[in-house]
Amino acid sequence: MNRRQYLARTSAAGVSTGTLAAMAGCLGELTGSSDTDNVAVSDRTGERAIARAAGSLNEAAQSLNDLDDLEDPEAVEFDPTVPRDSLSAAREHLETAESELGDDRTSDIETLRSYADALAGLIAVTVAVTDDTITDDIEAVNAALAENGNLEAANETVDERNETVTGARERHAESTTTIDSIDGDRLGELSGIDLAELEDGAAALGDAVTSLETLTETYDATLSEDDGFGALERGRNKLENGEYEVAQAAFETAEATFSASVDRLETGRSESPEGYADYFETASCQNGHLRDAAAAFAEAAAAAADRDPVAAENHRNQGEDSLDAVGSCTD
Repeated sequence: MNRRQYLARTSAAGVSTGTLAAMAGCLGELTGSSDTDNVAVSDRTGERAIARAAGSLNEAAQSLNDLDDLEDPEAVEFDPTVPRDSLSAAREHLETAESELGDDRTSDIETLRSYADALAGLIAVTVAVTDDTITDDIEAVNAALAENGNLEAANETVDERNETVTGARERHAESTTTIDSIDGDRLGELSGIDLAELEDGAAALGDAVTSLETLTETYDATLSEDDGFGALERGRNKLENGEYEVAQAAFETAEATFSASVDRLETGRSESPEGYADYFETASCQNGHLRDAAAAFAEAAAAAADRDPVAAENHRNQGEDSLDAVGSCTD
């Protein structure tokens, strides 16, 4: 199955919801009890709560299934309100079931609670990766790099986004751990859900959030005042002031940062959704030119320290050309 087809085969969720509701309504007939039998009604309350909890959880899963795929996460319109309301209803039903049923049903209640916890995490991750303001943030950063604009504001933007994405990736890891702990056979009996489909959906989301984290961490490194663009600018200032050895050290630090960013992007792109491809391409282009600029400026500083003004000027011009090329990455 294509992992991008997010929970694609959990259409069983919709079927299960209706089936479970019908089962809940017919429990009285199955037990042969009358509506006036208080003991029987009490017995049915816990069973109905279990069935309704499973149905509500399947409704939450169906909302995720309706995403279709995550090849272009930002093109997905996702409102978490409905699935979160379904989760809230499911948890209330499980509290009722816990109060009405005996210890022999504790494991079933815990299985459904784990299902709820896993879905809650996946919903949170989906919110993070389908956020349509990601494009705005990346465009702001690109503009700052291309035009030597407000790098401080760009840094703040990246820091905030990186914190959100890292939190989502950690939440995804928690959900995956929870899914791994669920008894798939029992979950299937209680809800009609195939645990393997939930695992596939989680894996698709994992690819998306990991790719997004690669992008945000790369931009964070690129814009770093200590080791990234800040080191490049610091080296240029030192070069202008004739502090050639200090300038060379700063340029070499920046070159190493940009080079590492290029490598990180090349590795991360192989698992990224197609919708993030342009982001990876642009960031790779930017960091490649920045790496080349830093390397050329380092050569210029070394030549200047060796009192070779012609070579220093040539390398410096190469560095400036590479810096100018950064702006072309978004064309």
